[in-house]
Amino acid sequence: MFEPLDLWRAQWVATALWRVVHGEARWITLTPEDPRPFSGAPAASYALTTRQAEAPAYLPVHVPPLPPLDISREHLRLWRSDYQAFLRRLHPAERQLLEAYLGRGRPSAICTYNHSARRLQLHVPLDMADVLVRLTRLATLDTPPPPEVH
Repeated sequence: MFEPLDLWRAQWVATALWRVVHGEARWITLTPEDPRPFSGAPAASYALTTRQAEAPAYLPVHVPPLPPLDISREHLRLWRSDYQAFLRRLHPAERQLLEAYLGRGRPSAICTYNHSARRLQLHVPLDMADVLVRLTRLATLDTPPPPEVH
C-alpha cells in the first residue's frame, strides 16, 4: 500500500511536527538581509500599505538510516508555507485526525521495523498513515545537510 521509504520518512516528519506542537522544536526562519524597500516611500508608510507576510521557514527533519530496507540517512525540509497550505486543503475529518495525533502527550510511532517479517509494521489506522504520507511528500530533500547537522 505504502512504499517503505514513504512510511519511514512519514515517521520522522510526524515526530518533528509533534516536537514543534509541544514546544520542543521550532521552525527555522529565513530572514532577508534588509527587508526594507530600496527606494520609494518611507518605511512607515511602506509598513502601513503592505501586508506583512511571515518570513519563509522550514522544519528540518532528520531521517535515520534503515539498512535492512536499504534506506539511507536523509535530511528533509518541510516548508511552513507548504504545511499551512496542506492543512487548508485537508478534509475536516482528516484535519481532526492529524490534530489528535499531534496533540498526544508523547510521540508515538506510526511504524516500526519488524525484524522477523523484514518489513515496516504500521501502528496507526490507514487513513492516518495516508494523511502523514501525503504530508511527507511535500518535504524536500535537503542536499547538502543543513549546517546544524554534522
